Amino acid sequence: MRILHLVGQREDAGGILSVIRCLHQAGPPAGIEHATWVHRDYEETRAPSLDYRRTGFIASDSPSHLAIFFSSVLAFFSLRKLLRKEPFDVIHAHTRGGLIVSLLAGLFLGRRVLFTNHSYARRTWFYRWAARRDWMTTVVLNPNMAAHYGLAVEPHRCSIIFSGCADRFLEEPLTANAWPSADPLAKLKLVGMGTLVRWKCWHHPIAALARLPAELKARVEFHLWGPEQADADSQAFAAELRDAIEQHGLQETVLLRGVTNHVTDALRDGHFVVVASENEPCSVSLMEALALGLPALAARSGGNVDIVRDGTTGLLYETGSIDGLRDRIVAILNGEFTPASPAEIRESVRGWAASEMAAEYNQLYEQLAKPADDDP
Repeated sequence: MRILHLVGQREDAGGILSVIRCLHQAGPPAGIEHATWVHRDYEETRAPSLDYRRTGFIASDSPSHLAIFFSSVLAFFSLRKLLRKEPFDVIHAHTRGGLIVSLLAGLFLGRRVLFTNHSYARRTWFYRWAARRDWMTTVVLNPNMAAHYGLAVEPHRCSIIFSGCADRFLEEPLTANAWPSADPLAKLKLVGMGTLVRWKCWHHPIAALARLPAELKARVEFHLWGPEQADADSQAFAAELRDAIEQHGLQETVLLRGVTNHVTDALRDGHFVVVASENEPCSVSLMEALALGLPALAARSGGNVDIVRDGTTGLLYETGSIDGLRDRIVAILNGEFTPASPAEIRESVRGWAASEMAAEYNQLYEQLAKPADDDP
């Protein structure tokens, strides 16, 4: 069975490619092959290596909906040409551009397609409409996302499959750096893991730390690991973060650490992982941190509400509330919150291992690859 993933990204970043890599690493059954359709300018910078197909047309996303639509129409003709050369049993779309291409493939090529929605979009009606097409099977990443789009979970129509945490994180040694909540002099080490893009809202923890009293500010370090993307807005956002750090005198408190190939070491070195983004779809780095036994400090939105057990495996604060995040940090520093043990935190995400995710996707692939007459 051969699966073609419609992605269209130009850079090797983001959770979508992590999900596809997890499908590879999880050890799929013999006979399943994955190919990933990206933009021709794409450069691979992470491991393991994927099997790529390239096009000059498909766009993963864009601020302009017209740009996505017209590039997707051109990409559809590129896809049709590819399918004449290579047979693929399942077309699996992951991005907004990929969704439009897959809808065209269903309408004009008679293909049954699978779409995994990795985002919380505002135009929910369009995604509901797409999910009702006879040739479309939709996957959302968590119950909160299903509620956001008003989609009911039902066979052959809509499924919930969490983005998987690589199994190796559940086999790594647990953190030995548990937060000593009873120590009034302990220094709190917060860790952020993710690309420096605006929707990740990394400016929120910086602003929250700036509002701490001086004596508490001296007891916190925020280590932010992640690459800067090449696009103009991402570059501007990274510059804004640096300006805010300097403006608030946080040079010794907030440390922009850049890219790391040692994610487990970076996470285990902290006391809490921070997820500040609004409507984070299903943070893989959050699940990886929990798998290592690290509690979370996360915005109450998106997939976070289904992943973090507030008051047990971490603390949630109201999305976008700088004061709410500051107050949570103060509560931790004052010993008002004692998280569950690292072993208990790991168990909370054991069911979301990549191998579990891959098994659920493989079942969908098998259903979609069957001739229509074989469907129940």
